[in-house]
Amino acid sequence: MVVVLVSQLPPQAPMTQIKSVQSDVHFRRARPLLGTIVDIRVDDLDAATANAAINRGFAAVAEVHRLMSFHEAASDVSRLNREAAQRSVAVDALTFEVLRCAQEMSEASDGLFDITVAHTLSAWGFLPLPDGASPDPHTTWRDIVLRDGHVRFLRPLWIDLGGIAKGFAVDRAVAAMNLDSTIQQCVNAGGDLRVAGPRTERIHLQVPANASMAPVIELENGSLASSSGQEHSRMYEGRLVGPHVHTPDGTPTGLDTFVSVAAPDCIVADALTKVALACGKKSEPLLRQYGATAYIYDGDWTVVGASA
Repeated sequence: MVVVLVSQLPPQAPMTQIKSVQSDVHFRRARPLLGTIVDIRVDDLDAATANAAINRGFAAVAEVHRLMSFHEAASDVSRLNREAAQRSVAVDALTFEVLRCAQEMSEASDGLFDITVAHTLSAWGFLPLPDGASPDPHTTWRDIVLRDGHVRFLRPLWIDLGGIAKGFAVDRAVAAMNLDSTIQQCVNAGGDLRVAGPRTERIHLQVPANASMAPVIELENGSLASSSGQEHSRMYEGRLVGPHVHTPDGTPTGLDTFVSVAAPDCIVADALTKVALACGKKSEPLLRQYGATAYIYDGDWTVVGASA
């Protein structure tokens, strides 16, 4: 992975902007999935081959959506939230892989990344109330047991994979497209994206409205994910809350912070944005462990991690 901070420009539109040295022949399509717009682009191929690859990419994203959506009653996530506190539940291999990665990230971050925050996000109105027993508010990722493709909750809890599954879907899409390394390609799921191929892509970071400057990142064969609590904040019981939870004390985090993380894999970049939101510069050792770099805005821009 190559990632370079090129310069700082005035803020762009709310969505992450991508500009690459493209050929004259490129194919690009978008579909609503994962609660956002998924955009797939392929360069330097004939129409039939490019569109077949794009179809494979969308199919891979749709499969992750089907299995891991908090909102779909038949998803693995919904089945676990309903049943896993009473019995061991078999899940798809892809879901099991994401749960395993989530537990690894939870352990590495000392619980700053934790998928058991769904009860708090539901209370704040960011997620609907699912079916099943009311969760124990004191549960953590340590109450999830993974064994041989089965999942069991030691206490009633609700999980949400929204902080990691989108990055996983992007990685799966690139893998499913199965294109030669000489073919330039990009999968962008609402700002969580992965670039592959021989050329560098310039990415104007999504930034808060109050930021006077926006970094431009050059990314080659790597991934980028962004998170912020500002854009979707709301009032709850007289205080401002957002879609990210500081798991040690259940308080909102990232309300005044924007983070983009560059990493080799999008699943890692996606998860690490939540850690960097929670602890800022203190996330540097973990970022370096994963070969990742965070671009943090909290009134000023700070770069920490592998490429700092």
